[in-house]
Amino acid sequence: MQRRLLARGASFFVQRHLSGLRVSVFPFFRPKPVIKVLGHRGVRQRKAIDENSVAAFEKALEKADGVETDATLSSDKTPFLCHELLNINIPHVYSISMPALKRHLNRASAKAAGDRRLDQMTAAEIDALTLKKGAKLPRLSALFNQAAKHPGKLLNIELKGHGTAGPVIDEIHKAVAEGKVTKDQIILTSFNHDAIAEARRLDPEIRNGLIFSRSDLRDTRIYPWLPDKSGRYAALNENTLTGKAAQEAKPDYFVIEEGQLSARSIAQIRKHFPDGKIAIWTTKNPERNRPLDKKLNDPAIGPQIDTIITDFPEKMVKVLEKKGLRPD
Repeated sequence: MQRRLLARGASFFVQRHLSGLRVSVFPFFRPKPVIKVLGHRGVRQRKAIDENSVAAFEKALEKADGVETDATLSSDKTPFLCHELLNINIPHVYSISMPALKRHLNRASAKAAGDRRLDQMTAAEIDALTLKKGAKLPRLSALFNQAAKHPGKLLNIELKGHGTAGPVIDEIHKAVAEGKVTKDQIILTSFNHDAIAEARRLDPEIRNGLIFSRSDLRDTRIYPWLPDKSGRYAALNENTLTGKAAQEAKPDYFVIEEGQLSARSIAQIRKHFPDGKIAIWTTKNPERNRPLDKKLNDPAIGPQIDTIITDFPEKMVKVLEKKGLRPD
């Protein structure tokens, strides 16, 4: 019993009173931080599994706490899951966002798609495409069908394409009505903070989060082909945190790249959103990621992390288990 108390950080206080020495024993237990793990696009960097595919999602749903994926729309407003955008960036010199669907497709499908974006193709045309390793581009509805077999798993849906908030939320409502998922399982995030503000207005019960870009990407247009110039990447700073979109979104989560995580960035978030949850994403192998390991061990940083989005969810779970940062 004594060992258990010591292991949990029990504190003993001695109180001196006029009537003599009285010893009062009060164990105070520090809550053990538990970090959730989501598979980045399901899983990535696998020889035989396409990212953002049914197989990739299944790996993450089986091995971790859930999935992170990217929603975009067909021309007939059907949500599909694909990381279609690519950022070309020369730090502090040049930055542009552009569609790059073809890099995910096999040769025949890349030829069929041509230079079109997904929002320039019908759902039937997208259904006919094949990813490089043989999988089909999944619809959001297919992910909900999978999630029904994994109750309680988290689904972080990034609103990647333009105008996705409404159709994605409609699809969520349908899946909830059919008993496949609950709203508590859903987290909507986006680099496009206006989209998250819209999602909050459409359904205040669905949790959401803002994704922040590196400072050298800020103000780069997310959808440069649109005439209205809407949607820009936003860095984590005072202007963004106090801006209209953040205030309207009332974000539950703040999502930053692993390299942006620091005591300073945490303090910035806590200043304006003291209850906000901090999520980081990383593409590195956690077994060889010394900078992340150092941050996990830092008492000013590690306990502040709520969720890690990773290309290697199985390995990340094992790393966190060794540190005592996973559920017992």
